[in-house]
Amino acid sequence: MYDLAIEKGYVITAAGKRRLDIGISNGIIAGLSMPGMLGAAKESVQVPGRYIFPGGIDVHVHMDDLGADEPEDWRHGSMAAAAGGITTVADMPIDNVPATVDRRSLQMKLMRIKGNSFTDYMVWGGLTADNLDAVMPMLSEGAAGLKAFLCDSGAEDFPRVSDPVLLEAMRLAAKKNFPIVIHAENEEINNYYSKKLKGRLRWEDWSRMHPEESELEAVARCALFARITGAGVHIAHISSAKSIALIQEARRQGARITCETCPHYLMFSEEDYPDKGAMLKCAPPVRGMRNRDALWEELKCGHIDIISSDHSPSADKSVTDAVDRAWAGISGVQFTLPVLFSEGCCKRKIPPERIAEVLSLRPAELLGIDKSKGSIELGKDADLAVLNPEKQTIYDENQIKTKVKNSVYKDMCLQGTVERTFLRGAEAGGSKPRGRYICR
Repeated sequence: MYDLAIEKGYVITAAGKRRLDIGISNGIIAGLSMPGMLGAAKESVQVPGRYIFPGGIDVHVHMDDLGADEPEDWRHGSMAAAAGGITTVADMPIDNVPATVDRRSLQMKLMRIKGNSFTDYMVWGGLTADNLDAVMPMLSEGAAGLKAFLCDSGAEDFPRVSDPVLLEAMRLAAKKNFPIVIHAENEEINNYYSKKLKGRLRWEDWSRMHPEESELEAVARCALFARITGAGVHIAHISSAKSIALIQEARRQGARITCETCPHYLMFSEEDYPDKGAMLKCAPPVRGMRNRDALWEELKCGHIDIISSDHSPSADKSVTDAVDRAWAGISGVQFTLPVLFSEGCCKRKIPPERIAEVLSLRPAELLGIDKSKGSIELGKDADLAVLNPEKQTIYDENQIKTKVKNSVYKDMCLQGTVERTFLRGAEAGGSKPRGRYICR
């Protein structure tokens, strides 16, 4: 007898959308059958007409909290993730104090998270200009891999990595088989145009301060280093569709390189600045409408591996902030699946199994947890997101679960509503966080 049966829904698998009942025992998917043929269960949940996606895995969040809990903390951030169908998150090493750049700071972060997450969680270690000796100790604590910046990170205790250190880290990554995630922008190009355009008042000028050329050069450099070293390299938050061609060519030449983009690059463009202002500021910036549409095409064609939120809230961000001084980050962990379904499945006819691939399966592979998570299969964790495709949601302050409600998505209406999220067979949320730390 199963502990729980979830019945009458459309299960999203690699083969497409199928009417299946799911049997869950001890938090694991123990049965998949045609409707009405599952067998007995202690409890049954009926979800007629709903889409059941594998729980989302967000490889790129900034939950802040440790030393920086004014804009966000783990209880609110993970609650928002669960509300959006995300069941596992991987936290970045920056935007907490201290930055996660050695074993001690990683242990401090884990102590802070323990008992406060509504999702399962992993953590990235930081690769900086001078901490190569700290890499293996962080990995021994279960770090998912490393995160590095090729440009200024904005944090004094997280200096950008130099090319020689990055090459050494990549050689180690190839030997030990862990991934390196890279914020790929050229510091010198950014500095030149930021100084040249300082004091500008038009929000479109933020995109000129961090031009496409900055991302393209940095991506090309990472691709070359990946091919030379054999390391597994992941390019974070691609903003330019032109970067995808560089990554595709590197793959053809044998590089182990993957990439992600984010919902805000798919949802918005420079043309939205007059309405959204500072709320749309992120790094790298959003680009033009043609670029946004090209990113959707790259996603549809299978050239983009992962969609992550790059969740990075600010406590005092407002639409009236100045271009130079506003926080460059978007609060978005709750909106990834809703945006992909509403804008991708409904408007652009991207099949739901493609959404499940970029939101769950490929992230699980990057993190090395695909044996237990990332798809709805027998023997895997019963991490599930139940979405009502017929229902719309307007995301007012009551709907938004993050600590600070000033998201660029506030007051937007999206087609498809995540009604329930299951973490290892139990509903995520409520008053008791059940998230576990996952070591790589």
